[in-house]
Amino acid sequence: MADIDFLPRKIQNAFSRSAVPESVKAMLVLHGNPEYVSYWDDFLGDSAGTWPASANWGYPATVGTGTEAIALTAAEGGVLDVTTSGSSGDTAGQGVGLHWLGNNGVYMAARCKAPTITSFKFEIMMTDSLADDGAVLVKSVPSFTATDCAGFVFDTTDDTNVTFVSNGGTADGNADATNFTLVAGTYFIVEIVGQNDTVAGYINGQLVGSGNIDGANLLSPWLYAEALSASARTLSCDWILCIGPRSA
Repeated sequence: MADIDFLPRKIQNAFSRSAVPESVKAMLVLHGNPEYVSYWDDFLGDSAGTWPASANWGYPATVGTGTEAIALTAAEGGVLDVTTSGSSGDTAGQGVGLHWLGNNGVYMAARCKAPTITSFKFEIMMTDSLADDGAVLVKSVPSFTATDCAGFVFDTTDDTNVTFVSNGGTADGNADATNFTLVAGTYFIVEIVGQNDTVAGYINGQLVGSGNIDGANLLSPWLYAEALSASARTLSCDWILCIGPRSA
């Protein structure tokens, strides 16, 4: 029988050297450790009903203007598509739950792609509200709907950069990803790392920017799409991870 690179037979070969940042690998080792509040979703399974109310996942209600379509896609490995309806200004957003504090330390990572990157705005963030229809109000000189948030925003109303922003601290983040160019239909990995009131963001393992948050506010992972023309737009998420130490 041929030798197979498969867990747990060859755990040293479980991760490719380039596709997954070392920090993501380290966090997965802690998943299931009772001293950490950890969350991982590979978006597997099929549901005959609507997401998430008729499914078995414990997600909060979706948020959106128009008729958002947020659902698992029948794709290899599982994908969550966050999709707007087809009018300009239509939106779609999905949170997880307000379970993590910067004061304890928090780490979020997600592998995402945008099938179309024209006339589009998206957010991949940690935010303090599951009800905001978009955490970032304006990207160009960042202003916010959320009281406290940190992560990445793309908005063709401003430019074609993916930008790390933060809000809620004394030195808010606002930095374009200079070593990364968004390509339609190509996956990329974002990481958001918070400790107390300080937060930083990475794309494909490269630091993009840093800033401040209010570490005392509970945060949730957040995915959001907004159509900027009369065509539906989708943010696809292959997997998402969030973890932080459990409070005493």
